[in-house]
Amino acid sequence: MIALATGAGSVLLLSGIVSGELAQVAYVASAVLVYAVTAVVYRYLLGYGEAELKGKNKYITTGIGTYIITWIMALVFTYTMVGAH
Repeated sequence: MIALATGAGSVLLLSGIVSGELAQVAYVASAVLVYAVTAVVYRYLLGYGEAELKGKNKYITTGIGTYIITWIMALVFTYTMVGAH
């Protein structure tokens, strides 16, 4: 859900502000920022530590592949539907 919201939200919020190569950088930066904030929330606010995730730094690597693929699909779909080009 977070990846879907980030992909769609970044297109809807940033399409009128940035364009071209700067838009690509802004989309990726927003995705990285949201993933980093989510990882910190899970680690420190929700208390998922090494014992719960069965390894050191698993809170960063768990689900990153799914997040990236889902984010890209949401970004492309929203970009296409809005016609932001």
